[in-house]
Amino acid sequence: MGQVSVTQAPASSLLLTEHPLQRCGAWAVTVLADRERVEQVTTELLDSVTARIIENVVEAAVARQGSGAYDWWKVLFALYPNSKPTHAKRGKDRTALREEMARLFVLDDVSGPVWACTFCGQPSGVLWAKATLPMFDSIRAVNTLPPATAGWPVCRGCRVALWALPYGAWLTAGSATVLTCDNPQVERQFVRRNIQRADRIRQFGFDGMPATAGPEAVTLEALREHASDAPVATNLWMFKNDNQEPWLLVSGTRTGVARFVHLLMADPDCRRGWRDLRRALARRDRQGKAAVDGATAAARLLFDREGGQSDRLPMELWARSADLEKVPRHTLVGWRALCRLYVEVMFEMDPDRIKPVAELLAGWIAQESHRGRFNLYRRAAGSGYELHKLLITAGARLYLDGKERHVVPEVLGDLLANGSQGWRERTVLFFEVIETLHKRGVAIGAPSGGSEEGNGKDSGETRFDGNDDGEEYA
Repeated sequence: MGQVSVTQAPASSLLLTEHPLQRCGAWAVTVLADRERVEQVTTELLDSVTARIIENVVEAAVARQGSGAYDWWKVLFALYPNSKPTHAKRGKDRTALREEMARLFVLDDVSGPVWACTFCGQPSGVLWAKATLPMFDSIRAVNTLPPATAGWPVCRGCRVALWALPYGAWLTAGSATVLTCDNPQVERQFVRRNIQRADRIRQFGFDGMPATAGPEAVTLEALREHASDAPVATNLWMFKNDNQEPWLLVSGTRTGVARFVHLLMADPDCRRGWRDLRRALARRDRQGKAAVDGATAAARLLFDREGGQSDRLPMELWARSADLEKVPRHTLVGWRALCRLYVEVMFEMDPDRIKPVAELLAGWIAQESHRGRFNLYRRAAGSGYELHKLLITAGARLYLDGKERHVVPEVLGDLLANGSQGWRERTVLFFEVIETLHKRGVAIGAPSGGSEEGNGKDSGETRFDGNDDGEEYA
């Protein structure tokens, strides 16, 4: 780590770096300072935000258990477990705690060695380690620091940003999630929503808040508002930094998701399908309280986790359509529209190319007045091998009955293939078969209900964070 030669105290202005944690904190400082861009944060504004952070930390450190401020202490403990304000043996003297915190954010001392800041490269004379840095130095690593150093050099601007991190992150009592995106306005929107949520946590605590949209739903809403013209990718970094062992989970959306979200809003069937999916995924506990937020569960299907399965949305739609007696007609229409739009946007697939196969299967199923043949198809739909056998049987039966065979060989190659491409196309086929049967007057699904939720009418704008009534994010 090279030393930086300076003759005066560095300015330590706030910069936006590529590090996810510093980046989230820098945006949090910017929003707390009521500015649009990070470079608009002056030294005076940085001082004002720093004073706010210090007061909130002191209030949390002396708070009684069960209060909202004490829940904010839990947040701070999960991020900075070895800092003096979060330590189990911390003092309760407000003045002493305030002075202790203020020392963390003083201007860099250049009377001694000065290094380049680990995050932004500005000159810094302060070294920080695990006690004040989130996600640094695992307990299993004896020494993860550069040789002959007592910590990582961090300039004042980045030190403030790293303690502003919990304001801009999506929080639980033990973990935090930050967002990085190719569009900085998406990042700012994500942080702005979370700052409002952080204010409520400090006031009412986690138990005093209603079930709210998770980071995935907030991200999709930000994409809807800011990324319609320029598709961008996003990454969510969920981490914990307690004294047991830090961990990090990364998930993200591909660039096509932003366009999918934008086009979804323009199609009434897709909007209704998304709302029905959210309702289907929502869960309540025995007391009737929301246990699983449907908007977040639906949004999570559009995120790919490292080492996890991708393209979960069409698979979920297919799985939830298996029992057609429980799925209203308008829901099937919406889920078919969602599935078609997804493969069109994400894979440039033309869903209509499968129509000849759907016509063949629908014609074969329609020859009988009961559900036997449809159930045979449903059992075979998930396997390329079983579906191939069924197509041969259906084609032969229709041919013997004088019906024309409409299967296109090049379509069958993709449809019957192993792997993700095969099951995606078979998912599209499933919904096309249902739609073709409906057009032929073959009733196989549950009728639509008479309520507003079940009559297929679109009642207005859909928000991906679950807030359809236009109220502020809670």
